[in-house]
Amino acid sequence: MSKNIYQIAIDGPGGAGKSTIAQAVAKQLGFLFINTGGMYRCYGIALKNTDLTNIEEVKKVLNENKVKLTPDKLYLNDKDVTAECYTAPIAMLASKIGTIGAVREKCVKDQQAIASGQSCVMEGRDTTTVVLPNATLKIFLIASLDTRAKRRWLQNNKREALEDIKKDLIARDYQDSHRAIAPLIKASDAITIDTGGKSFDENVQQVISAFKLKEAIND
Repeated sequence: MSKNIYQIAIDGPGGAGKSTIAQAVAKQLGFLFINTGGMYRCYGIALKNTDLTNIEEVKKVLNENKVKLTPDKLYLNDKDVTAECYTAPIAMLASKIGTIGAVREKCVKDQQAIASGQSCVMEGRDTTTVVLPNATLKIFLIASLDTRAKRRWLQNNKREALEDIKKDLIARDYQDSHRAIAPLIKASDAITIDTGGKSFDENVQQVISAFKLKEAIND
């Protein structure tokens, strides 16, 4: 990685604030924002009617569908699927297909290729451990279950019951942390930030401060 290219990897469980904080950090630093979870959610939509035990069929679907990520939208074959991507069923499906080797191999390869040529802020559940293990800065975000559930409730415009969202998050946390391939774990050199009890701007500035300190040390 070039000395002039910086990679900030942000990891953590669902609802901890990865996407919104990463996006704001990228904007302030002038870096590219990469939503890795969005990639899995888009492919989850593409694969939702596919027999996931048929690996050749899974590969076929992956090759036939095009995912595009922008700072605030997710596209599948040029169709805006952002709203569907953030429903509970697709969130669970994204986690499920993340256990399939063929899916992870394609996504990780694409994500690493995007991050190799320009400074970026990348977020996702295995970004610090698998996708960008040599990132300039690694951040692991956490927050209480109640805080994370309320965020998802507001994000989904209060369409789902808060208690149902809590149950979904608990199930998703378990699935993510117990999967055989790239489980959700904190990298040994990642900085833990609890995003609960602080303002959004405070959380963003904490990440930026950590990056500037790291940059100063490396330079």
